[in-house]
Amino acid sequence: MKNISLILIILLVSACSSIPKSNEGESSNTLIQKPQFNYKIKSLPQTINIFFFQNDENILLPQEIQGFIANSFFYNSRISYIPKIVLSPITYTQCKIEQNKVNLNIVFHVSNQPIDKSYKECIQKLPKAKTLFVSNNQDEIGFENTFIVSREEEKYKLIQNISESSSRFVVIDSKNNTDKISIVNLLKDYKKEIVTSKTYDNKTSSQTMFSEILLVDRSKERIRKLSRRLSEKVSATSRSREDIDTFFLSLDLKEARNLKPAIDYISEKDFDIFILNSWNTNDKYQPIEKDLTGSIHSDMPIMMPIQMPKYIGDENRTREFAIGYDAFEIILLRYGSINSRNFIYKGLTGKISLDQKKYKRSTYLFKITDEGIKVL
Repeated sequence: MKNISLILIILLVSACSSIPKSNEGESSNTLIQKPQFNYKIKSLPQTINIFFFQNDENILLPQEIQGFIANSFFYNSRISYIPKIVLSPITYTQCKIEQNKVNLNIVFHVSNQPIDKSYKECIQKLPKAKTLFVSNNQDEIGFENTFIVSREEEKYKLIQNISESSSRFVVIDSKNNTDKISIVNLLKDYKKEIVTSKTYDNKTSSQTMFSEILLVDRSKERIRKLSRRLSEKVSATSRSREDIDTFFLSLDLKEARNLKPAIDYISEKDFDIFILNSWNTNDKYQPIEKDLTGSIHSDMPIMMPIQMPKYIGDENRTREFAIGYDAFEIILLRYGSINSRNFIYKGLTGKISLDQKKYKRSTYLFKITDEGIKVL
């Protein structure tokens, strides 16, 4: 616990020194915009107890906690709201629940792994009415007040906005994103035809894979057979199959930057390409993504090549940081705003609104162009 306290002090000093005293800190980009409310300071919780799972080997504060604290210091200088923040790490061997004068509990479960059984049993002892559960996992584990930020929302956003002209699909995932079955099922719900689905691995050449999918090798073989039959060289271009019009790729950006150019190279056809970025990495989109030009994506604003508030460093441009940052904003909106049930907050994770004690996130859809990203 001493290690956590020391790291917290370092983080707070760093945050205080970098928080701007004027409006310069807010991004001018319309995708990220803090609410313009006059908050009722006396209505806000004065003590916030933060619970998070910690491996015994990891003494660093998780990125979501850093995001939460960074946003709290932003408001320290803006509206003089300085709550007492108590960090309560839970380990495999320690479950310490204290409720002395705590106005609000925040429970974080931000992980690529399912919630640990011991952690789940521990946090379920907390009073549900005084607890906000924040997670990137859709399992709400019985809490009334929740802020769930899931990659499933990006998946639904992409598929819900596919036009009727995109109807015959190839679905490709990777060994790190094994979700092609759920994507296929969801596409079928929207009356889309699945021509084939595959899992990409780095051992297979991308050109080989797409040649097989698009039957380009068969076209080449037909040309060779015709040449042999005519006993002369046939001048012809190999063609890809015509019963595919759309690719849906569930990959990390490194893999996508490899596969998208391979599709363009193998076939002369102009396919619709939708890419669902992996959450296993925090690889960010670059201002110009030449290898991804023409593809359509959905992701958090913090991962997009847009201007961030000055006090958010490049090392903090992670989804975990964004989730913690927006969680603090939700506390202000829930407890300190006059219109606590009628707002849309443009946060680092997306547009957030309240729906019956559950904070809903709407993500953005954007297209990669030669000039950069275009929000759709």
